[in-house]
Amino acid sequence: MAKLKFIYYNWKLIVHLLLRTKRFGVNNNWQANFDSIFGISFYQRARMLILIEPFILNYKLIKMRAIHLGFLHPDTIKLLGWKEAY
Repeated sequence: MAKLKFIYYNWKLIVHLLLRTKRFGVNNNWQANFDSIFGISFYQRARMLILIEPFILNYKLIKMRAIHLGFLHPDTIKLLGWKEAY
């Protein structure tokens, strides 16, 4: 239940990080006033979704940044089920 609550409150940020949008979901907002450093063009995003492999690699990189660079609290990491990597 807590995992679903976390996803519900942070879905915009999750979409931003997974799909690497330029302005949507930055800092969990609907629209940012600046382009994100993680943002890519629509063509690159479409290619990423069609080929699937870059999408999976992007997920792994998000997980690595969240765990090893301290973007998420250790309790949140365990809540998301990433405790084996922590």
